[in-house]
Amino acid sequence: MEESKKKPIMIGIIVVCLALAGAITYITSSGEETGIDSLKHGQQMFWLKCRNPDCEHEFQMDMKDYFIYMKEHQDPMSMAPPPVVCPECGEESVYRAEKCEKCGLVFERNSIPNDFADRCPECKYSKTEELRKARKLEGK
Repeated sequence: MEESKKKPIMIGIIVVCLALAGAITYITSSGEETGIDSLKHGQQMFWLKCRNPDCEHEFQMDMKDYFIYMKEHQDPMSMAPPPVVCPECGEESVYRAEKCEKCGLVFERNSIPNDFADRCPECKYSKTEELRKARKLEGK
């Protein structure tokens, strides 16, 4: 192909690519909320439990409020989530918990090492394990 014909074709390809990049940018930045901002209050509640042996207060916290607290108090040098201030005793000793669907015990997540995070230390029930068993049976 002649040089005089290559130049307009190359310019056309560049213009089309720039237009496509602009369209993709416009579509993906359509103003939709993402991350914590996309969560709605009252959408989901988390169980929390105080580690203070004199308190052991159990309560629920809105998921959005929990993640906002985590974002504001997270230590960038730590892999562990920061403790929440207990509304009963006032100490920074509250951590994420689970409530057993079988026996009703509220316990700290990962109470049993190397097991499901939601394994109840009392009755040994795990909702995660039950869901995986059910999915495995459905797949056969």
